Amino acid sequence: MEQRVAAIAAMSAVEKKAEWHRRTGTIAPAAFGSGLLARALAHDAQVKTFGGALTKAELKRLARLNRKDDRVRDGGASGPVKPGTWLSRTWHGEVHQVVVLDGSYEYRGARYRSLSEIARLITGTQWSGPRFFGLHSPRLGKLAVGRDG
Repeated sequence: MEQRVAAIAAMSAVEKKAEWHRRTGTIAPAAFGSGLLARALAHDAQVKTFGGALTKAELKRLARLNRKDDRVRDGGASGPVKPGTWLSRTWHGEVHQVVVLDGSYEYRGARYRSLSEIARLITGTQWSGPRFFGLHSPRLGKLAVGRDG
């Protein structure tokens, strides 16, 4: 496989377009530059060698796992909020600050297992802690808390 990919990379732009036409029976898309065309041809070679696209069941499972990974979960270090992060919320004119620790949260000098526990303490009612602290804002959509980039 390495030799096939190297051979594709060594082709001129005209040769890559001719190879695309030979494999697909169509003209290479104008938006495909030489580098992207090389990657597309290499991908096609790999699919033919190692197998085709994922099954519908595999795609559904990946989508389900992706949704779970994108959620900011309550419960300490299990979610993507990194230890050391400060969360702040103003409630009835008072500012409440929480520090994310490794496996717990600190609020006013005490440790708590979940943000929901802290939100309940502040409001006196049942709240989703991540929603209370703005990690699940319907106005903002998904917020990639704790991720680089």
